Amino acid sequence: MNVEPTTLDGEYVRLEPLSVEDHLDGLQTAGADPDIFRWFADDYSTPDAMRAFVEEALSAQEDGTSLPFATVRQQTGEVIGSTRFCAIRPPNRSVEIGWTWVTPDQQRTPANTEAKYLMLRHAFEHWDCVRVQFETAARNQPARDALDRIGATEEGILRKHMLIHGEPQDSVFCSILDSEWDAVEADLAAKLDRPFPE
Repeated sequence: MNVEPTTLDGEYVRLEPLSVEDHLDGLQTAGADPDIFRWFADDYSTPDAMRAFVEEALSAQEDGTSLPFATVRQQTGEVIGSTRFCAIRPPNRSVEIGWTWVTPDQQRTPANTEAKYLMLRHAFEHWDCVRVQFETAARNQPARDALDRIGATEEGILRKHMLIHGEPQDSVFCSILDSEWDAVEADLAAKLDRPFPE
């Protein structure tokens, strides 16, 4: 696995390697609604908190455990959110996709679906991963439904797995395997094969 910063280009979104210089201002604007971070460990909606979010992501990248992106609208160049590869385990050819959020006006658009498609394709076809996993709060039903729609399989619940805003919460783990990727890719490509909104 050559875990190096790279740009992943789609039709609706472009995933750019995260940087303070290029993306912090846009992320501070895009992430100003606290509801975006309802199911995150912390609220990153203030400018200082978003700066810490970016700096922590880049620190994890330096450690080789994370590869963070800014999610950018192709048509406008507007920064609309962030996502990352994390829990990167090259010896096991395994990675997690997480820390994903988009600004409210981009929810229920192709942004998240296409970002997941681009990242899954990179993981399976460029890194030769055998497993891509996802984690979300057990009570976050919209996220669980979204993972089901992209073809991820729920594997189980870890009880009181993490603190969300200081309160213990159960976590659900899901995955897509290399043996499932061809079918998942075809389904995602079909979902994205439609006119994108202006």
